[in-house]
Amino acid sequence: MRSFPNNLFNRIDMNSIPNQEFLQNNYEVLFERIKLVSYMLIFTYPCFFIVDFFLFNKLSSPIFKFNLSAIHIAGLIISLLFLFIYKFYKNIPKRVIVTCYILCYLLIGAASSINSQLFTGNIYSYITILLGVGVFFPVQPRNLLILFLGIHIFFITGLYLIEHEHFSFLSKVINSTGTLVISFLIALSFYSFRKNDFSNKMKLKRNEENFRRLFNLHPNPIILIRLDNDEILLMNRHASEYYHLQSTDSTPLNGKFLFKTEEEKHNIISRLKEQKSIKNYCVEQQITPDIRKWVMLSLELVDYLDEACILIGVTDITDLKKNEEELYKHASFDMLTGVLNRRSGLELLSQQLSTGPESQEFIICYIDINDLKKTNDLFGHSTGDDLIKTCCDTINHQITNNDVLFRLGGDEFILVFFQKQMKDVQQLVRNIKRGFEEINVTNQKPYSISASYGFYHYKPGTVITLEKILEMADQEMYKEKCDHKRARIRPKPTPNSDRTVS
Repeated sequence: MRSFPNNLFNRIDMNSIPNQEFLQNNYEVLFERIKLVSYMLIFTYPCFFIVDFFLFNKLSSPIFKFNLSAIHIAGLIISLLFLFIYKFYKNIPKRVIVTCYILCYLLIGAASSINSQLFTGNIYSYITILLGVGVFFPVQPRNLLILFLGIHIFFITGLYLIEHEHFSFLSKVINSTGTLVISFLIALSFYSFRKNDFSNKMKLKRNEENFRRLFNLHPNPIILIRLDNDEILLMNRHASEYYHLQSTDSTPLNGKFLFKTEEEKHNIISRLKEQKSIKNYCVEQQITPDIRKWVMLSLELVDYLDEACILIGVTDITDLKKNEEELYKHASFDMLTGVLNRRSGLELLSQQLSTGPESQEFIICYIDINDLKKTNDLFGHSTGDDLIKTCCDTINHQITNNDVLFRLGGDEFILVFFQKQMKDVQQLVRNIKRGFEEINVTNQKPYSISASYGFYHYKPGTVITLEKILEMADQEMYKEKCDHKRARIRPKPTPNSDRTVS
């Protein structure tokens, strides 16, 4: 037996399944419409009752009156029967009910117009119902064409039996047939429109399902928020766990927490409207009242269900930021003392000198720790390191937040004072010396702490290089260093040295 290619069955499946879904959906819609039409007819039957039994009471044609009453009563019974089925048998196949209902009312319209030939001679009822069916009940074109042709043959046959004038008969046949064609084309247009609309909605639904599936499969947190009000529309499991947003109620979640300030959010939205996407936007976020994390955001301006939205991909870079801070610390701070290192300190001073008229006034104090070599020789380098750290700790304890201390190298340090006059600086240095003396007096350390100091007062507009500033401060420090050495080697006076020989 010959086998068919697999792709043929795939095409059949792909085409037949949506078509069956549309047919089911279309009959459900028509089923609901018939309910509304039935209610409308039931409410209008009191008018038919008045016409049948009061206005036409003395009509000379009893056959017309009897047929008209029978037709109206039949329509009432059909409407009541449908409403009964609608209420108690909703699971009944809707295709059968809709087809039977359309058939019955087409038949009623045709019979009503045939009956009208006995009295009025018009075919308005048939034409009205043909157009009504074409507009309100666009079923499958093939099924509707069969219904139309069957009822039309019945109508023409009945018209032929009653209408004896050839010209009148021909005119009514042409008019009714033309109305039937127009009604069928209307139904075909509505049916095609609804089918295309349904197909587009199904495609949109499948695309949305695929989008959601990919959304949830993404390994990183992803959030979709509305552009206008920040409402979170979609959020994958990783995002809900990362931001602790497992909401149990139906309250929409707001995505304002993704931005630090309203100003930042407005700036991002403005950039998105211009560029459509923003990559690698780093920001620190408050995840919970106790947790802050650094994240890198990738933002895209997208349309989701005909709404402007922002698709946000989140990458946690907290560890990377910690490593970056650690590297910056190693690159900018002296590992032994924790103060700025030589490179960072000199860059700071260079910036102050290069800002021109906007540069600040500052005073630098060149500090050199006394007797570090002696301490290393007597107690070892670890004790010498402790001497350096103790000096830095004492200095940091005395200076203010506006002052900057950095290690120039070895036992040499630079103190930079901003927004201070020389007398204030000298007072701070005296406080530092006093701190050293307090340590020395209490014998907390095996060594004695002291340092030599040299100053330079820089004023904006002074034409001088950084090297020259450090050299002049170093020279001032060296003078004090020499005084310290002379004082250390000067012999102490003996008790009798101040006595005179008599």
